Amino acid sequence: MPAYRSTQATVLTFTPKARWSLTGYRMTCPPGILTLLQNAWETRPNRRRSTGPDHLPTKPLRDLLTLIDPDITSVHWDPRNPAWLRARTPVDLDLILIALSAWAAARVAPHRNDTDWYSLLEGAGQLEWIPEDLDLAQHDRHPNGTACPPPHVFDMLPSLVAEHLTTTGLQLLDHHRDLRLGPTRADGRRTLHLGEPETFTDDDGAAGASVDVLTFHLETVPGVPQVHLHIDLGMTRLASRPVSYIPRRGNDTPTASVLLRAKEGFIHRRERPMLLQSSVTMRHRGDAITWTWAPGVTEILARLTSHQPPSLDELRTAPAQAAARPFAAHLVHSTGMTYRYPDTDGTPPARATHDHPIGHGYQPRDHMEVLTQVAQQLEEKGLVPLSPTPKPRTRAKTLLPLELPHAPAYEIEVWSSSDRTWNGLQVAAATKLNLTPATSTGTTASFTGPIHLTLRRRDPGDLTAGLPRSAEPDPAARRAAYEADEAARAAHIAAAFPRPAEPIACIVEMEGDSYFSRTRQRDPKPLFKKFLPTLGRNLQCLRPIAPASPDPSKKALAKRFPGTDFTKTDIERAAAALHDALRQAGHLPKLPVPRGINGPFELLTVWLAPAGEGKVVPILIRQHTDEEPTAQLVPTPRHLHEHPMPLTALPEALVTGRGCLTIRTSRVLLAEFITSAMALDSTTDRLLLVRRARMNEKAIWPWLQDSHITFDQLALPGIDITNPAVAPTIRKPGDHPGLRIIRLRERKDREAVPRSFGVAQELANAQEDTDAPTPVTRYGRYSGLVQIGERAFWGINPRPDQNQAPLGLTKLDPTQTANRTWTCSNPSSLEIVPAFLQDGDDPADWAMYVHAQRRFHAHTTIATTWPAIIHLAELMEEYILY
Repeated sequence: MPAYRSTQATVLTFTPKARWSLTGYRMTCPPGILTLLQNAWETRPNRRRSTGPDHLPTKPLRDLLTLIDPDITSVHWDPRNPAWLRARTPVDLDLILIALSAWAAARVAPHRNDTDWYSLLEGAGQLEWIPEDLDLAQHDRHPNGTACPPPHVFDMLPSLVAEHLTTTGLQLLDHHRDLRLGPTRADGRRTLHLGEPETFTDDDGAAGASVDVLTFHLETVPGVPQVHLHIDLGMTRLASRPVSYIPRRGNDTPTASVLLRAKEGFIHRRERPMLLQSSVTMRHRGDAITWTWAPGVTEILARLTSHQPPSLDELRTAPAQAAARPFAAHLVHSTGMTYRYPDTDGTPPARATHDHPIGHGYQPRDHMEVLTQVAQQLEEKGLVPLSPTPKPRTRAKTLLPLELPHAPAYEIEVWSSSDRTWNGLQVAAATKLNLTPATSTGTTASFTGPIHLTLRRRDPGDLTAGLPRSAEPDPAARRAAYEADEAARAAHIAAAFPRPAEPIACIVEMEGDSYFSRTRQRDPKPLFKKFLPTLGRNLQCLRPIAPASPDPSKKALAKRFPGTDFTKTDIERAAAALHDALRQAGHLPKLPVPRGINGPFELLTVWLAPAGEGKVVPILIRQHTDEEPTAQLVPTPRHLHEHPMPLTALPEALVTGRGCLTIRTSRVLLAEFITSAMALDSTTDRLLLVRRARMNEKAIWPWLQDSHITFDQLALPGIDITNPAVAPTIRKPGDHPGLRIIRLRERKDREAVPRSFGVAQELANAQEDTDAPTPVTRYGRYSGLVQIGERAFWGINPRPDQNQAPLGLTKLDPTQTANRTWTCSNPSSLEIVPAFLQDGDDPADWAMYVHAQRRFHAHTTIATTWPAIIHLAELMEEYILY
């Protein structure tokens, strides 16, 4: 294995002398047209009310405008913006007027079906393209030293890069790619599809389609003067067989994305093949399941094209046929979807369903191949790869000492009707938790060792069965029936399982989502999550362990857990349930002290958990070197006094609705809550970890924005420093001894953090015609810290043990189609910005301390996205039901 002493990110930057000059065109929506549309919208019955500037339903309009001409490079979300539309060349104004007319008829005022919107809008204002000379390679800097590209660079550069590649062409591993432009996006991002979707069927008969996709977008990093152009290699997997199961995300009805495309003649001769994404919603009515288009661009397209719109029935029953139509619909695969095997000569298959055969993720060589080839095509524009970054010097440890409580005692209640599941939990406790069995009866099992664990078995009977589905056509009657069923089930649970004297963890044996969907029942897990904490039980679910397989083959025996008739997977599942239950019972490691700190130390975070549209639950969690971890919620009118509580008590507080705020009306209260968490008057060494997403809103804490975060110069939450008329009080480290603040941003936050890989230079064996060895660059997975600026770092987790695809494997070679069945682990980086430190602190040491916390867990060996304290806060979101 090569020693990777430097890293390479999939990022391009402009050289200092680069120039990319062009004449661009922008447009704003005329006020007369906006007034006409606004007045019509306000007369629509049952319209969705909003007080923001985007109160018109502009999302389907944005989607539609990205469709009508490939020269449109960006569409702003607000039609009042001076650069509402940007384009490379003046696009036919009549096409834009047609799009506005179709949008008005379908979404703004469908109740006025006899209105000639084209004539009305034509007379209400004059659309006009305004030319402007631009240079995409030039940009200024914010006062804090961060790159400050003008808006047109964010709006246009990703699209122009994607279009430049479609003109010059792209070869990957010496194979030409037939590139397809993806839709323009309102946020300026642009996708490039590396060909048409291709179907693959594996040896077991599982089938699915996939297409490789590049996404281009611009990002900035605090304190870094260069703008970064990210090149993200990804994959879109598509269904080619009927869907058997679509998982539900959260508490909403199941939805699925649909990729729409049309061939020539859709709207006019220049539209691109790959267009946009819509979505469908699956609704259960008794035993029937219906698919409906989500409101949006689909209904508008139907008014503009002569093609027959996609059939949802065909998409559901024959997705491969729906994908072959002139107006094609591709059902996008998401994690958890399963598909039906086809009958053969009328005979049902041996297995009913299969997963998608194409594995997600790529190997480092694939990402680097894309970066190399794209950089070659863009070199003439002055875009070059970000310079390789050497390993930063840090004295902090990459692994923190895991000091657990000495011989604590825990009791876990197990609701299990199955002897096999009960026995599997005992095997897992003895083998995976390294405990020694003490006593065992039909209802109790005790273990000793590093911890004292008691499992108490309770029979839930039919309380864990699915809830009935109502066939009532009226939504109010259906909702009432569901509430009555849940109330009756909750009363039965409370009668059978009264509240214990102290809160405990509870493992409930219960079927998975797909079982309840298949049997046309409602999943009871949301009810259990909402109700069991009120009975002093923190919930952990476990699917039943299946009976032993009678298959005596060598392959089947190899899957057995040693010395048992359980499979390795079943014992791993049981062990994971025990570990998570112990976490919920308070089994957490003691907080280690960072390097250079002598004496007590406190680590804290404020996590904004989503609680429905426009609402959040701020959760403050504190860990102290000399005390047990605590949680605290923000006071609300319903609960005026909130005091610190043990983490084990937090689930009950959350399910009862405490701490829930409406962001729009509670920003001042939220800012005060964050400020109080910092304990400005304290002198204790303490570190506040803050997630960037949502927290950096200008009414909450704008200092966290890239353009405003000035190192060691703190502006408190609630102060709008984006307003030139505001002169905030700037606080220095000496004003608040002991206080440190580190801002975190995960890759899932708009993919703002790039992927980065290890780089090693080696000398290969000499060729036959020369004695000199040949230098070779090798790429691989890198884990650790990457320094990209004075105070900016990327923390990269190690690859999971269960994901060990060979480094030599590639998914970009079209002649090696079988490689696409591999699942590869892409590195997930966390941006770590030590924004406020004390004099003498080493930013690299503090960044490494935070990064090492991603593996500081007693309940899992897998590194998490967030440091341990934030991971605990994120896990509490399952108790916030809305």
